[in-house]
Amino acid sequence: MDKITQLNQTVLECLGETSEIKIVKAFTEAGLQVLHADFGFVWLNSAKSHALELVYKSPNLPYMPVVPREEGRNYRVLEFSTPDFVTDVKKRMDKYDVSSYMKSFVIIPLVYKQAVYGTMVLCFKKSESFSKEKRILSVFIGNSIAQTVTIRRLAINEQEARILSEKRELLLNEEKVKTEFIANTTHEFRTPLAIIKGNIDLVLINDSKGVKSVKNTLVAINHEVEYLSNILADLELLTSERGSVKNRIVSKEVNMADLISRIIKRCQAIAHKKNISIKAKNIPRIILMGDTVYLEKAFLNLIRNAVIYGREGGWIKIDAVKIGRSVEIKIKDNGIGIDEEDLPRIFDRFYRADKSHNRSSKNTGLGLAIVKWAVNLHGGNVSVKSHKNKGSTFNVILPILKQG
Repeated sequence: MDKITQLNQTVLECLGETSEIKIVKAFTEAGLQVLHADFGFVWLNSAKSHALELVYKSPNLPYMPVVPREEGRNYRVLEFSTPDFVTDVKKRMDKYDVSSYMKSFVIIPLVYKQAVYGTMVLCFKKSESFSKEKRILSVFIGNSIAQTVTIRRLAINEQEARILSEKRELLLNEEKVKTEFIANTTHEFRTPLAIIKGNIDLVLINDSKGVKSVKNTLVAINHEVEYLSNILADLELLTSERGSVKNRIVSKEVNMADLISRIIKRCQAIAHKKNISIKAKNIPRIILMGDTVYLEKAFLNLIRNAVIYGREGGWIKIDAVKIGRSVEIKIKDNGIGIDEEDLPRIFDRFYRADKSHNRSSKNTGLGLAIVKWAVNLHGGNVSVKSHKNKGSTFNVILPILKQG
């Protein structure tokens, strides 16, 4: 019973093992102990040719086993799924003679249900009569190895199937994103082009109204052309290869406090129209290494968005804190907030949580995608916390060069 327990323990220890060779090694050493054999080795079917290949031999094996003949004992053991007990090794006059190394051996089939894996050969320096117990143990060893290998292969197949399914799902999601991106891009271009065409048609129909009418039309067309130019510029950034963009950026020392101050001044005009206050506090004079243009574009989009979606008479607060070798910049507002269902996609290209958003600000719907792109380009990350009708907080973490 102790020997069966030992073999069962080996099964348990090998269930989580990913290497068949380690499984075979563990059972070979266990088999040598429970049968009191002196040395042994294992043949497994090759995945390519299905011929038996030597995969493990005990360290004290005194000779190199010769590849079995297809009409030899190993193949007959596999054919009948029954151990072959040789109690008296006869001397042979060919390369298969092993009489000088052992007096007895057993060939154990590694078979579980319909799965046939190979054979284990356990050898005895002295003559062995193979008691009933040892014959039962031999069958148990073979079945245990085969069962453990079967479980391992089933687990691997299941894992591979799951990985394949996840990859397929990922590809489908990527295709869906591409389709949505193309559809959204088409939609964004269609509206300004329709406005341009309508204005031109209007001038052609009413050309008698003179220069003033033409000038007003050109102003309207210019507005739409600027909007299209903004879309194309943002799309160029988002669709550029990351490596090629890195080669184009101009990295230099950027003072965080000065950068935020400049952006606030740029946003004061539109904030004033909605009576929104923008206040920055505790902005340390931290020096970043990066491209001023892209960093300014990222923070300008965040602060301008806070104004666009802010409430009349609302506020925007900006502060920063040094954390180790990074700085965390928080841009908080008390605006309309973002629905919980929209938060996972808020940084997607063209995704707008506010479906009623108007185009008067020339906002392309790519702003937050640009923010994420620019921040990631500088080795940082951006996240958002928001509650509908309670406001939003955008957190930007960037690596710092030094304290100013």
